[in-house]
Amino acid sequence: MVRIRRSINLRNKKGQLFLLEVFIALTVLVLLMVAIYQVEFTSIPSYQDDLSDIGHNALESLNIAGDLKSLVFNAQTIDLAESLSEALPGNIIWRLSVQDSTGSTQFQIYWDRVPPVGSSVGVTDYFMYGDADNLSHYRTIHLELWRIVG
Repeated sequence: MVRIRRSINLRNKKGQLFLLEVFIALTVLVLLMVAIYQVEFTSIPSYQDDLSDIGHNALESLNIAGDLKSLVFNAQTIDLAESLSEALPGNIIWRLSVQDSTGSTQFQIYWDRVPPVGSSVGVTDYFMYGDADNLSHYRTIHLELWRIVG
């Protein structure tokens, strides 16, 4: 009897190999996508220099006028809030905290205000030295500003 040889269809084998390559490529792509989405991207908050400058200039103008030192060292928060609101443009929201030379917070104004997510924040730290004869004591005024858009 004559032996019948099975003929191997190379076309079918090439098709199976192609499907296997496609499956492997898709698996690698899916794994890369999962890895990319699991990586936490850190972003540096964007500070607008003009907001920081506006805050510094407002505090500086109050200091030059001679109002800031007495308001801060005597904790006159209402007068300080009014003076600062007048010195800043109307479309800028702010909050302020004052710390003494030991780093403890003396008072805060509008600290319950929270900047909207994604908004640019300008930060100003202003240092004031001495009250009357005691020049070794200082206050750090931490002012945060953000602009209302629209």
